Amino acid sequence: MRVAVVVQRYGADLLGGAETHAALMAGILAREHDVEVLTTTAADYHEWKNHYPAGASVIDGVAVHRFPVARGRAPAWGAMNRLLHDGFESSAFARLPAESRAAFARRVRAWPDALQEEFVHGQGPIAPGLIARLASGGDDRVLFVTYLYPTTYDGLAAVAPGRALVVPTLHDEPPAYLPVYGRRLARAQLLCSTDAEVELVARLYPHAPPRARRIGYGIPLPRFVSRAERGERARSDPYLLYAGRIDTHKGIPDLLAWYAVLRASSRSAPRLVLIGEPAMPLPRTPGIDVRGVVSDRDKLELMGHALALVHASPYESLGIVLLEAMASGTPIVVRAECEVMVEHCRRGGSGLWVRDGAEFAAAVARLEADPGLWVRLGESGRSYVEREYGIEGYARRLLREFAS
Repeated sequence: MRVAVVVQRYGADLLGGAETHAALMAGILAREHDVEVLTTTAADYHEWKNHYPAGASVIDGVAVHRFPVARGRAPAWGAMNRLLHDGFESSAFARLPAESRAAFARRVRAWPDALQEEFVHGQGPIAPGLIARLASGGDDRVLFVTYLYPTTYDGLAAVAPGRALVVPTLHDEPPAYLPVYGRRLARAQLLCSTDAEVELVARLYPHAPPRARRIGYGIPLPRFVSRAERGERARSDPYLLYAGRIDTHKGIPDLLAWYAVLRASSRSAPRLVLIGEPAMPLPRTPGIDVRGVVSDRDKLELMGHALALVHASPYESLGIVLLEAMASGTPIVVRAECEVMVEHCRRGGSGLWVRDGAEFAAAVARLEADPGLWVRLGESGRSYVEREYGIEGYARRLLREFAS
């Protein structure tokens, strides 16, 4: 079949869960189908400025067509985003009690459709050439990656019913409550990464829930560091690792606050190493080691020897770095309000979940004091990833979706 994979930006030099997921699926589908990735010329996801040359190219053996961005982020979008959030910070939304969240949902559902669509389009990127390419037909299937942006929202309207699939990467975040998203997603089959994401689809859009099922994800298993090697490294140089975009939306301010509680409770607290693309200023704080972007090899080396991978993000649909850490045999410590990350801990027997700095400090102390627990969590997590998220098992499930 002729398959188009649509994603808002694409490139081997870009970091991001949706972009990584799109590249993985394009490569797998290209084993059996004629695949073309349709994307924009943007690299930056804040302003969507044109960066790459427009036109056709080949990346890792897959055809890619980039379309120019006619309009990036609208100047008024920031005010609309603040109106949607109603004054609370992103991480605070994750902690709202059920009644407050229900009140928020009622308020947002009262927005006129025109205002909701203004929010969707205002965030950008607007790429008319990409939408016209989809409207011209010729694709047997179109696979959209991530629900949030106009490339998916407008693209779904341009594709004939029955031909669209969406990997929504749906988070329990304020924009997802806008009803126009639910109605547009109802035009497609949703391929979710976790059970928690499938349940979130039904919870957010109860009146006409889109069709959704879990298909998972796939990663290759990295080298497993032996117990003896891991134990020696942990005793000589213990550290906690954060991997991902260093951004407020990833819960970094909360993680830094949790770490401050840990440092105050223990003079011998392990270092906190942060790797990833910096998207916010960071204070110079004792015990915090900011490495920035590192190679995949260095990332996996750091994961394999860490006391734990720690993550305070309130919004995740999968958590690729969590899977990589678990596949490395490293326990994870995650935010209790993020259902997806807690699902990995529960189903994988691979980690601990915490709500604040005191619980974070207690979790780290427990891992340090109980080497047996540390080993059990690590080995259980690796078995879970091998069983549920192995690359070849995922490839078979994805190819079956396109064979049916």
